[in-house]
Amino acid sequence: MRRFLVPPSTAVLALLAGCRAYTSGLHDDTPPAPDAALDAQAANDAQAQPPSDDRPPRPDRPNPAVPEASSVAGVPEDVGCADGTREGFLDVDAWRNIAGCAGAWDVPGLLMNSAVTPQCDRMAGNSGLNSAGLGCGVADLCAPGWRVCKNADEVARRSPTDCESAQPPGPPLFFLVQSAASPLGICGPDRTASNDLHGCGNLGQPEAQTCQPLERRMGFSDCQATGGVWNCGGSAEHLREASVVTKHGPDLGGVLCCRTIP
Repeated sequence: MRRFLVPPSTAVLALLAGCRAYTSGLHDDTPPAPDAALDAQAANDAQAQPPSDDRPPRPDRPNPAVPEASSVAGVPEDVGCADGTREGFLDVDAWRNIAGCAGAWDVPGLLMNSAVTPQCDRMAGNSGLNSAGLGCGVADLCAPGWRVCKNADEVARRSPTDCESAQPPGPPLFFLVQSAASPLGICGPDRTASNDLHGCGNLGQPEAQTCQPLERRMGFSDCQATGGVWNCGGSAEHLREASVVTKHGPDLGGVLCCRTIP
């Protein structure tokens, strides 16, 4: 069933409902008390503090404690992922125009030209020749004829099930789109908004109503919880994660790629 944007008059109520602090999906946290759960995302992020180092450590290899994600292989232009393996929306026939592509990149951000244009000749991806993502941006995870999905509207157009079935049973995964929200967590047409990462999967926090049909978001503290796999910068970037995000290692997802059709 498709979800629809709530009317503007209810945006504040939707924000409060969508920005409650839940478990990140990485471990069994006890949900906070109801009063604390109603804090807005900006307040939650502002209170989040990194460990002793302001930036999390970068993993040198896949985390052996994280189960390997399922995937299907094929011709990159059909599968949608540059390395020819798809880790989200696994049924290529059912989801012909959208794919979840796992992998890494170290060119920061989602909103600048380097995020639109491949930086390492599409050699990235969890099974690619450059699986560490060195010199790669988010665009390098998508196959020719595909791009990182722009926003919630494009996901709704490309996926017949919105985010449902984006991740197979198994490890926690998050696949992002190339847009962000306002400092209050409200998604909209503002291309300069850079708060949080937004997408599909089962990692991170439940999404705000204004960002649906996307279902999950990751803020600064959620990135911190991955131990450096997802890196959203330091505490000063807690409202601009989409401008600085990098990802180190093949675990825990990557990007949503959409076929470039009208």
